[in-house]
Amino acid sequence: TLREVSEKMEQTGEPLPVSTLVRIEQGKLDPGVRRLHLLLVLYEIPAHLISDLVELEQLAVEEPEDKSIERLLKDGLEHWENGNTGEGLAHLLAIRIQNPQDNQSRLMKQKACIAFAAAAKDLGKAKLAKQLLDELFLEPVDPSLAATALIQASVIWGYLGSVEMALATVRQASSHLQRGDHETRAQIRHQEAKLLLKQGKAAAALEAADDTLKLYRRAKNTTGEARVMIVKLDAQAALGDREAAVRTARRAIRLAEEHDLGPVATSARMEYGRLLVDTGEFEEGLAELRDALGQAVVQEDKLIQFHAHYHLWKSYLQVDDPERAAFEFQSAKYFLSFIDSKTEAAQDMQTVLDRETPKSRRRSRPR
Repeated sequence: TLREVSEKMEQTGEPLPVSTLVRIEQGKLDPGVRRLHLLLVLYEIPAHLISDLVELEQLAVEEPEDKSIERLLKDGLEHWENGNTGEGLAHLLAIRIQNPQDNQSRLMKQKACIAFAAAAKDLGKAKLAKQLLDELFLEPVDPSLAATALIQASVIWGYLGSVEMALATVRQASSHLQRGDHETRAQIRHQEAKLLLKQGKAAAALEAADDTLKLYRRAKNTTGEARVMIVKLDAQAALGDREAAVRTARRAIRLAEEHDLGPVATSARMEYGRLLVDTGEFEEGLAELRDALGQAVVQEDKLIQFHAHYHLWKSYLQVDDPERAAFEFQSAKYFLSFIDSKTEAAQDMQTVLDRETPKSRRRSRPR
């Protein structure tokens, strides 16, 4: 409580009345650097993640009126799947600041923590997402959520660039799998497919993606089904079967749009555009990439905006349009500063930037 915070601040030699804490919490008073540091230590919040948290809070719209954790979680996840980023974050943030007193509410808050970590990862804030899950595992996590939390941890480690840690955590998730739980089994197999692809094992990744599709259909999870189609098309493209990859991309777009899965549809459209460009259908491919970029702007998704600009940059280089390529390069460079996910595109972009920057002037990225 704020009273407890006030008492602990007094013990540090920095008295801070409850009334002052309320004004700080509401953003009406600047606590100053010294007090801010002490508050961060007290709340156990790493200072380097503050900018990410503030950015997510700025994306969130007004706080929802309904304070029920169960309702906030249900509505928040629905908003997120439909691409309503601001509403989804507002609901998840509203749960994060609650202090549940009973076991059921604590369980719902832990579910929300996993959802919030997934949301942060989807927005390119992989380090923040990892911190959220680290806190959850130390509570500790409820046994019924262990597999789900470990799968999400594996996804985040993959985004941060550590395939070994990603493999270790998804294998641990398998040890918590319950008999007949097709949904969790699908999520584990889905993550395995992505990691196999990262390891360059496209044939095994394609087999895992097909297994995952069957499991998601059995679990009636349309979102998962559409998402894993993106992994499948990437595996097909890696194996050189671009026609099959294009067909899979079209199916993924159609399925996602039929079920109002905005972010999934945007990701699938971006991959579709990239495939068309790679097969020489430049005009149609560039149009699809621009459409994906427009959707990502509406959804306020900086991670997809980065990837869309990145693929447009590469595409305009292929069609020998240096002016547009230069514009897309600068745009991709701008959005790269907002994400810390080490995707293949992000690493390639950073390599190019490092080559362009003289060693004497080179600085580490802010995030």
